[in-house]
Amino acid sequence: MQTIQDFLTMTIVVLCATITITIALDLCVNLTQLWNNVANNVQDVQQVYVQFNSENKPESRLTAKEMKTISISTTDYSAPTVADSTNIESLQLLIQKLPQSRVRTAARRLGIKDKIDGSYQKVGILRAQLQEKLKSQQSEVEQVLSHLC
Repeated sequence: MQTIQDFLTMTIVVLCATITITIALDLCVNLTQLWNNVANNVQDVQQVYVQFNSENKPESRLTAKEMKTISISTTDYSAPTVADSTNIESLQLLIQKLPQSRVRTAARRLGIKDKIDGSYQKVGILRAQLQEKLKSQQSEVEQVLSHLC
């Protein structure tokens, strides 16, 4: 009877150890995959941003081969061009990807109230208001977003 009890105890210990090792291994693999996915998405988003020539902006972490610059003429605002529509699309994408704190900061800087009656507006509403502001005041929104990134 004692040997059966010892056998069952050892079986339980082995099963618990196996499950613990499997969970730890799965966690490590998933964290590695998450790390790689985040790194890939950040690199893709970095290529969407418009690169401004500004001495106040910190250096980008991308190398010269990876950086993609888009130059847009700021003298002609009367007729939209293909570059302007691409720029608007990339800014709209950026607004959707920004975290909550940066959306609120951008809204405050553009004169959009992030608090109404003492409570914060929902982030979706602020994003929609930023999208509307982008259509009417593209240069201001572009400037604010460039300082946030």
